[in-house]
Amino acid sequence: MKGRWGDLVKRYPTLAKVSTLMTGTVLAQVLVFALAPISSRVYTPEQTGEFAIILAVATTIATVAGLRYDLAIVLEENPANARMLRNTVSLIITLVAVIATITLWIAGDWLAKAVNHPQLGPWFATAGLIIFTTGQINSYNYWFTKTDQFRAISVNRVQMRGSIEAIQILLSLFWIGGLAGLVVGHILGQAGAAGTLAYKGKKHVPNEGSPTVSRKFLLKRYRRMPLINGPNALVDQIRLQGINLLIGTLFSTNAVGQFSKAWLLMQAPVTLVTGAVSQVFFQRFAQTPRGEVEALVKRSVKVSAAIGFLPFLLLLAFAPVIFPWYLGSQWDISGYIAQALVPWLFLNVATSPISTVFIVTERQHELFIFAVVYMATGLGSIYWGHHAGWTILQTTWLLSGLMAVCLAVMILLTIRAGRIYDKSEDTQL
Repeated sequence: MKGRWGDLVKRYPTLAKVSTLMTGTVLAQVLVFALAPISSRVYTPEQTGEFAIILAVATTIATVAGLRYDLAIVLEENPANARMLRNTVSLIITLVAVIATITLWIAGDWLAKAVNHPQLGPWFATAGLIIFTTGQINSYNYWFTKTDQFRAISVNRVQMRGSIEAIQILLSLFWIGGLAGLVVGHILGQAGAAGTLAYKGKKHVPNEGSPTVSRKFLLKRYRRMPLINGPNALVDQIRLQGINLLIGTLFSTNAVGQFSKAWLLMQAPVTLVTGAVSQVFFQRFAQTPRGEVEALVKRSVKVSAAIGFLPFLLLLAFAPVIFPWYLGSQWDISGYIAQALVPWLFLNVATSPISTVFIVTERQHELFIFAVVYMATGLGSIYWGHHAGWTILQTTWLLSGLMAVCLAVMILLTIRAGRIYDKSEDTQL
């Protein structure tokens, strides 16, 4: 087996890189899962829900804090220019974080009332520190991708997730708990991870030489990043974080706490399955010739669905029993929410390897249109469920069902994209 893996790595070097990154992601999820029984007993669903609301605001802004110029770090061929661009991105992130802190400090009470949780007013200003640390970690990850330091990225993911969970638990046990412990623990854990990346990132400096262009030239050269990639990233984050924010606004902190905990733990099987499948199909889509893409799309969906079928079937049957046993009786609703999430997450696994097909076939515009519809469906289902007087559990079933339908449509769109690509003769589709 080891010799076969070595042959695959030699033949497909990218496979080793993907494997290294996925190892860190999986280990990070294992840490979250292992520490969950402790954190769930020292923090209540209400406290977790309050933190989820603050984190939703911070993460949404953090995604575009570098104006998506962080993506260009990987594209820039000259190492010295790439480092200057990363340093420039760092300055942009710092400026955005400062502006966000001031804005959220001034408008915190208004925002807290808008989401129906006035007690959170003073806490929204702390989102600025989360934006800063998250943005810096993201920019360094792109820099390490540029310099092929995938092991450092993988190790850092484990360090960050483990330190966040551990610090939050220790703060609750020995110093401060509640929302303060969750916020401070998250910031300290991310700050430590950002500091580690910054320290490791210095070792390439002596061999890079001097930049050959100005900062202004690089920002102008990659101006399409904020104009095109920015909206895509923002739509995805509004969908992901907006669901938590909307649940917290329309239902309660207990509801969003239960939902966010269920979502966090359900990512463990999702990560394990998608990681295994992505390692197999990542290279194939990039190297598959015309005439074979449609068949590969269908095959990848079948393989993903087959691998994920049994784990999600077990979760569908036993999540309501396992979650309160593992997390504590106060988290009983999270088990039923996890059960309701199964259709959505199963289809998520089935579609995980095929999203890159839109890039390979140069049909990114279709992916963006789908992302907008996908976002509107998720947020709309939460709003409709509340408007209809449904409980958070009933609303989650609606959300999961509609999102699963969207992903089924995505499979059809991907097959169509592959078919059109297979029949075309030139690269301009």
